[in-house]
Amino acid sequence: MKGQRNKTFRLFLFLGFFLFSLFDGMILLSQEARPNPELQTLLPEISGWKLSEKPQTYLPGSLFEYIDGAAEAYIGYDFKELIVANYQKSGTETSLILEIYDMGTPLNAFGIFSSERYPENPEVAIGNAGYLEEEVLNFISGRFYIKLICYNGNDQTADYLKQFAAQVEARIKDKAALPEVFRYFPAEGRVRNSEKYIKRNFMGFDFLQNGYAVIYRHNRAEFDGLVIDCGSPAEAQKRLQKIVDFYSAEKYPFRKEGNRYHQRNAYGQNVFLGQAKSYLFGFSRVPEDLVPLALGYFEKLKKALESKN
Repeated sequence: MKGQRNKTFRLFLFLGFFLFSLFDGMILLSQEARPNPELQTLLPEISGWKLSEKPQTYLPGSLFEYIDGAAEAYIGYDFKELIVANYQKSGTETSLILEIYDMGTPLNAFGIFSSERYPENPEVAIGNAGYLEEEVLNFISGRFYIKLICYNGNDQTADYLKQFAAQVEARIKDKAALPEVFRYFPAEGRVRNSEKYIKRNFMGFDFLQNGYAVIYRHNRAEFDGLVIDCGSPAEAQKRLQKIVDFYSAEKYPFRKEGNRYHQRNAYGQNVFLGQAKSYLFGFSRVPEDLVPLALGYFEKLKKALESKN
């Protein structure tokens, strides 16, 4: 009888756990399927234009249905939600697609935007940063990444894109700003609009997150500047040592040179890494003839990071 009671108790416990898990999963699914009404309020209403169909919403679990090949990149920056609106200009064949990506934070929005922007893209003065090229206008404002594309706009394409972009941007309440870290990179030789934020797997290491990078150019040669926010001095030291240890048994190890580590890689390029407070920083892909220049930048960047509150 006692054994029967134990079996009954275990069955009851299992069923309770199963029902709890099922209920919990249903809550998660319902949360996943509930769009944020705020994105609807960002859709502009412009005279002479009308929605050609009901706006569509995509969440992390369904984003691949809209941007199959690129969905993982957006999700890697903690994508929250996308709303897509198709507009038609009355009496014409001119149409416009508006995509508003809610990336959760301004930093995530900048990260995915920076991964798709090239320094040579023509700038446009809207939001925190943006570019306008032919029939495409992309920009960020606050935690939102906004993408617009206009079809059959002819010589008014740019005007249509700017009109829609300005209305969306005006509806965004929290504007935020570009990442502060970029102010600490030396300005001389820095390629405009080359800034990038890499949220995960910086330099190919799964233990390096929150990396910032810029490109430097001297004559026609280029190299990269980098800063990694590690959260604390102890963690920065730990991660720097992991990088050094990783290459210690390789053909091209890092060598300690004063306050920095130096590697000359298989391509004849130089990498310099160091620590300043909670940050790892350095320069990579440095050609041999630009080593003195890069080392000067190294000291300037170190000083700037150490003076950061």
